[in-house]
Amino acid sequence: MPILFRYLLLITLSVPGLALAAYSAVSPRFSGLPQNERPKKILLLPPQMFVAEISAGGVIQKQDDWTKQANENLLVAAESYFRENSQFEALRLPTLDFTDAETVESHIGLYDRVAYAIYLYGRGVVSGWENKKAEWDYTLGDGLAFLREKTGADTALIFTGADIISSGGRKAAFAVGLLFGIGIPLGQSFITVGLVDLKTGEIRWMSYDQSMSLDSREATAVQELVRDFFTTYPAK
Repeated sequence: MPILFRYLLLITLSVPGLALAAYSAVSPRFSGLPQNERPKKILLLPPQMFVAEISAGGVIQKQDDWTKQANENLLVAAESYFRENSQFEALRLPTLDFTDAETVESHIGLYDRVAYAIYLYGRGVVSGWENKKAEWDYTLGDGLAFLREKTGADTALIFTGADIISSGGRKAAFAVGLLFGIGIPLGQSFITVGLVDLKTGEIRWMSYDQSMSLDSREATAVQELVRDFFTTYPAK
């Protein structure tokens, strides 16, 4: 499970009723760019969603079919959004050899860890670390620069996250718990999307969503989620 969402899952499943607000964070350098210098061709990297079921007893079990469906839903939703928005062109990742595929996968994992740092410090809300919002240094390095040559894209879009879906038994336990004043937390989802400059590796913009109702297996719900993400995209 991605590191950021392992941490958030621990919080929300251990404290009934806690909700984390959605947010976005953006590089000051990027937000100040004129439109003609903004990204045009965006490469969609393979999402790394973790989709699981939580049982009545609180056991979390990954569901491979659900995970595959959620990842495809995110790609399709992004493509659909970009078709509707003429300022972007979406490109899917071409078939890569083993070495290049490993490089891409490792950088997606690195993104997840940097996204955690942005969650903690990039918003400028942690006492003593307010400067990290303006002194933006969140980067993956230049290890994905080869994708510019292969695809013609200038940036990459990365989704990572977790969707923990309550089983029927978990929902029943929740209902019974309400009768006795016992709080039993239901499933949660945590999803982030980040825009990465392929030349420098800088994370230019990131948006994050936490929900108790999203079902990432549902294509329509994911399409709405992606549209919501891009409402936080820096204005032209």
